[in-house]
Amino acid sequence: MEKEFWQARKAKGLVVLGVAIWAEGDPLKMAKMFVQKTKVTYTVAYDPERESKVSAAYQVEGVPVNVVIGRDGKIRYWHWGFDAKSLKQAIEAALKEPAPKPKRKGK
Repeated sequence: MEKEFWQARKAKGLVVLGVAIWAEGDPLKMAKMFVQKTKVTYTVAYDPERESKVSAAYQVEGVPVNVVIGRDGKIRYWHWGFDAKSLKQAIEAALKEPAPKPKRKGK
């Protein structure tokens, strides 16, 4: 994920966010250990709640789940497990989308 996806496409506007959920014990400690072990440079957050709002929002029932969100904030891809080919295709398609026009004040 780090080199093939994040590092290769961050200049094009790709943002990668890892979210640690459902860790046994201390989820913050587990997230820190993951970052140290894998040496990822993208942001890794954690959701300490057992009934995670993040997992509910993105319908996560197992891990890993990969979600690609378009520039307009809508989900473009959701996949349980890891499929590098389809994830790469979804990322490339999302990066080709035009950026949404900024909303004008008062509208």
